[in-house]
Amino acid sequence: MDTHVAPDTDAITQAKIELAAACRWASRLGFQSGVCNHFSVAVPGRPDLMLINPEGYFWSEVTASSLVLADHKGTILSTNGNTVELTAFCIHAPIHAALPQATAVLHTHMHHATAICMREGGEIAKSYLSAMSFYDKIAYDRAFDGAALTPAEGARLAGVIGDATVLMMQNHGPIVVGTTVGEALLRLIYLEDTCKMQLLAEAGGAKLAPIDPKLIKASEPKRFTNYGRTLMTAVVRTLTSEEPDFRT
Repeated sequence: MDTHVAPDTDAITQAKIELAAACRWASRLGFQSGVCNHFSVAVPGRPDLMLINPEGYFWSEVTASSLVLADHKGTILSTNGNTVELTAFCIHAPIHAALPQATAVLHTHMHHATAICMREGGEIAKSYLSAMSFYDKIAYDRAFDGAALTPAEGARLAGVIGDATVLMMQNHGPIVVGTTVGEALLRLIYLEDTCKMQLLAEAGGAKLAPIDPKLIKASEPKRFTNYGRTLMTAVVRTLTSEEPDFRT
């Protein structure tokens, strides 16, 4: 495929706004660790390219114009002077390339989900309503080998994810993927909420009440697609009112 930079169409402009908005919203929720962790989205009409948050920026600083445009080989195509952390390329690019459901890839070290990842054999209990649509779409990576410093590690993670939408990386943290930024952001929020509820319930020493597997199997996974649109509309609307610079 031709790798020249595509012009800014309306769809690409909207993707930039939504990715910047997702970064800002995740910052409000306390999901960022330092200036690390990464959010990315495939460029509309150019699946060989991705937009990703710039290295060294707090998510609360990210704007549509500060995002980095890059190909899957690590070549930066944007001209704003911003760079991308090595581990971002090594995790995100191979996942985008390998998984059709991974239009958006969000990786954090948010506290409660990461706490579950730190447990030996840690798993998310199937006990909370809000997570019913992704309980059977959670993959677990038990092969931690340090920071992801080569694309081969990202390709391995993509293989672990398979057709899942959530990856819990032992000793590391979570990754969620989605067909839109809004879908992935909603899934990320529900994941952290689910893990927080689990840890709170377990802290009291009580046994968790499992949800009937038949109910989980019958749950509607498209809710994240539909509610994701609603969430993103609300996030963009709120940020446009309160932090309008994110759109610039």
